[in-house]
Amino acid sequence: MPELPEVETVRRMMDRHARGRKVRSVVLSGARLREAVPATLPRRVSGRTITAVRRHGKYLLVDLSGGMTLISHLGMSGRWLYYERPPAALPPHLHARIGFADGSSLWFLDPRRFGVLRAVPTRRLKADRALALLGPDPIASPPSGAELLALARGARVSVKNFLLDQRRIAGVGNIYASEILHRAGVDPRRAAGRLIEDEWRAVAAETGRVLGEAIEHMGTTLSTYRTLWNEPGTYAERLRVYDRAGEPCRACGTPIRRIVQGRSTYYCPTCQPARPARGRRVRVSAARDARRARATVASRGRLARRRRARGSAGARANRG
Repeated sequence: MPELPEVETVRRMMDRHARGRKVRSVVLSGARLREAVPATLPRRVSGRTITAVRRHGKYLLVDLSGGMTLISHLGMSGRWLYYERPPAALPPHLHARIGFADGSSLWFLDPRRFGVLRAVPTRRLKADRALALLGPDPIASPPSGAELLALARGARVSVKNFLLDQRRIAGVGNIYASEILHRAGVDPRRAAGRLIEDEWRAVAAETGRVLGEAIEHMGTTLSTYRTLWNEPGTYAERLRVYDRAGEPCRACGTPIRRIVQGRSTYYCPTCQPARPARGRRVRVSAARDARRARATVASRGRLARRRRARGSAGARANRG
């Protein structure tokens, strides 16, 4: 399934090449995708101009003039293709053709038909049945270690599946969850609620790094994903663990392992130990105790200053 980096790649290309173009026509296949594509979609979109292309998690949000937004999800195998001059022969699995006034086109193909296409008033986006359930986008609103620690407090689910929960963080999928946890040195089987803040800080930092690098390389193509120009992403050759079971870890040489946690998970048992190193816990505990000690000293100092201030005020009152 295309994840945040793949959708962001499509968003950037679509914003660059389709923004400012006026929709002349919309032709639908009539086939059902994840949900039925509304028959009213052509009427709602035609005659409007694309003003911006945004993204939240794995959802594309194509803003149109007059306060309408086209919501698109690529599902398992969806792709948008852009043509300055569309070909005469129509490919299989073509479900939507958006024709622009200048003759160019955007086509939506989806062999497995798990994608989403619908148009809604822009003012109602926050209440949309899918978007309303999503957590923060980790690129637009990068999480901190403290925020992730608070979000995971008491969670018994594995940290891998915690990252996949779109209600908590929108956009991270199976490929990048494995990559993030490997770089952070966290075993994917551990309960999310058992991670300490130091570990969550590492996960937060690597989330930004991994997603950013993947976007720079136009995402990961393992099967069907393509960019707007029908090109594959190039990040697959940089993957450290995903889809590399039995191959040596790029960091330490230990064979990568594959397990199933609902979906395939890849990790290095050496770089991602089942329990964090004792020294790491001690360092974190010592740092936490030092912060508490500094806070206590500061609090006592403020209290002493208030007492001195009250004493001086009383003395002046007595002299008066």
